[in-house]
Amino acid sequence: NPCKEVRTLKVENKRVRYLSDEEKPRLIKAAKAIGGKFYLKVLMALTTGMRKGELEKLHWNEIDFERNLALLPDTKNGTIRHTPIPEVIMGLIKKNRETGSTLLFPSSSNPDKPFDYRKQWVNCLKSADIQDFRWHDMRHDTASTLARDGKTLKEIAEVLGHKTLQMVKRYAHLSDGHVSSVVESMNTKIFGS
Repeated sequence: NPCKEVRTLKVENKRVRYLSDEEKPRLIKAAKAIGGKFYLKVLMALTTGMRKGELEKLHWNEIDFERNLALLPDTKNGTIRHTPIPEVIMGLIKKNRETGSTLLFPSSSNPDKPFDYRKQWVNCLKSADIQDFRWHDMRHDTASTLARDGKTLKEIAEVLGHKTLQMVKRYAHLSDGHVSSVVESMNTKIFGS
């Protein structure tokens, strides 16, 4: 077989695009103007770090309203994950609350399939004047925000549902300030102020 000698190209999937402090409020404002469940889906993506596929497969009976969790039985890495949902987002979820096992974001033509918000997403980015930003980049934004807030790589991996720290090392440079403060704190204890 002549294809045995052909090597596959290594894909560099190290893109880390996240929103600037100016872009994030514009994106949220544009999503809110579009409204409905699109706005809810954008907020959930930004605040939980859930993958697009995880959001699309999410059913109402997988929302734990008492503990503010999304129970994700079918994740990319094959493990079950419990994702915390911030209280403010839970308020919006409760406003749209439905019962049963239907999807949170169903298609209007087939409720067993997720709605494709592609047009709304394009319009949202255009309205917010944001270039070169994909849906998946909201996951990077969540991780980057956590890193800049001083969360450890282990904590970020846990939020995103990564089994290893390898995937979250791309955010390490964003937590350098936190690491510096940890070392400074340790040295203050050793040598005094």
